[in-house]
Amino acid sequence: MSERTVLVVVHDYPPIRSAGTERVLKFCQYLPEFGYRPIVLTTGRYGGQPDDAQRDVHRADDLVHALFSPLRRGKAAGIAPEEQVRIATVSGGSLLGRLRDRSMIPDTKIGWLPPAVQLGRRLIAERGPQLIFSSSPPETAHLIARRLARGGIPWVADLRDGWLFEPPVPSLRSGRLRRAVESRMERSMAETAAAMVAVTDPITEDLQTRYAGCIGRTRTISNGYDAADFAALARQRAADGLFRLTYTGAFSGSSQGRSAEALFAAAGQILDADPQTRLRLEIVGPASEMERGLAETHGVASITSFLAPVPRRQAYQHQLDADALLLVTAPGVRSVATSKLYDYIGAGRPVLALAQGNAAAETVERFGLGLTVAPDDAAEIAAALVELMRRHAAGDAWPGFEEARRHFERRELTHSLAHLFDEVLEAA
Repeated sequence: MSERTVLVVVHDYPPIRSAGTERVLKFCQYLPEFGYRPIVLTTGRYGGQPDDAQRDVHRADDLVHALFSPLRRGKAAGIAPEEQVRIATVSGGSLLGRLRDRSMIPDTKIGWLPPAVQLGRRLIAERGPQLIFSSSPPETAHLIARRLARGGIPWVADLRDGWLFEPPVPSLRSGRLRRAVESRMERSMAETAAAMVAVTDPITEDLQTRYAGCIGRTRTISNGYDAADFAALARQRAADGLFRLTYTGAFSGSSQGRSAEALFAAAGQILDADPQTRLRLEIVGPASEMERGLAETHGVASITSFLAPVPRRQAYQHQLDADALLLVTAPGVRSVATSKLYDYIGAGRPVLALAQGNAAAETVERFGLGLTVAPDDAAEIAAALVELMRRHAAGDAWPGFEEARRHFERRELTHSLAHLFDEVLEAA
C-alpha cells in the first residue's frame, strides 16, 4: 500500500509545550510506520523550529497576536529552549485578560483561523492530502479543519478535553449565549467529521449520548507513554533508606479545584504516630507559597522537598527513582486522566492516586497500578501511604504494569489511530 498523506491541524506543537503537545507529536512521529505521512499545520505565534521543513511543519500567524500574548517562558537554568515555552489556559489576573478569555469564541486562538485556513488550502492544493486530522484544545483547530474539509476530504476530529462536556475551565463557558453558540459549533463538528476520537471514555460516551450520529463514529484512543523515553534510563536509588513519594509537574492546582492539603495532613498523621517514619515527599516542579505553607502548617516541611522544574528527561529519571508516585486530580470531573499518569506507567512505580470516580482512578484500579483514595480524606490517604510503604518493605510487585505498558504505549496507540484512518478512507 502506498503512503497516504494526512493534514494535521493542531495549535499546540513544539516549540509550544503543553499537556496536549506530546499526544499529537507522538502521533506524527509514528504514523509513517503505518502508512501515513503527516503534514502539520500549526501556529507561528511562538516561533518555529530549525527542522520545520524536514518535519513538514507549516506555521500560520495569529491575527491578534500583536494585541494579546499569553506566552510565558520558563526561567529555570539549564532547561533547553524547546522545554521552556509554555501557554496559559486562562490569563486569570488582569481585567483585559479576563475580558479576552470570555469574549473570544470558541477560544483565544480564533485569530489563528483565517491565516490557517488560507495556508491549509494552499497545502491541500499542492500536496493533495487524503485525510484531515484536527486536535483540540483549542477548539479553533476543529473550525479550521471543518472549513478545509468542505472540498470533500474526510476529516477526523480529536478531543483531548471535552468541549462543552467538562471543559478545563468551566467558568468560561457558563454564559447562556456563549454556550448556545458553541453548542452549534460542537454539533457541526459531530455531524461533519467522518470520525471522532476522544482521550477518555467519559468524553466518548457524552458525545454518543448527545449526538446519536456519533454512535459508531466515535472511539477512545487514550494518551500514553513512549517506551523510547525510558529506554536509556536506569533506576538510581539513594542509599538513605527513605521511602520517596514523588510528584512531577506543576503542583499548585487550587484554581482547578485540586488541593494537596489532605496529603500534607495525612503525612502529618503518619509522623505523629511514628516520628521515626522514613518518609520523604518530593515535589519536582512549580509549587505555590500556599502549598509550601500547608507543609509548614501540618508539620511536614522537614520531610518535604520542593525541587525546581526540570527538563522532561530529568522528570522521567525522578519518576524511576521514586518508591511511589503521587497523582492529584480535580474532584467531580469524570473525564480527567492526566497525561502524567501515563508517564508514571512508563516509569513502572506504584501510584498513590488522590482521585475517585474519574478516568484516572478507573485506570489505576483496572490495571492494579497502585491505590486510589478520596482526595480530601486525610485518614484514608495516610492509610494508603502506610500500605504502600509496607508493600515496598516486603518487596511486593505490581504485576499490572506489564499489561498497562502494552496497552498505553504511544506506538500502539498510533497504530489504533492509523487503523481508524484506514476505516474512514475505505468508507469515503
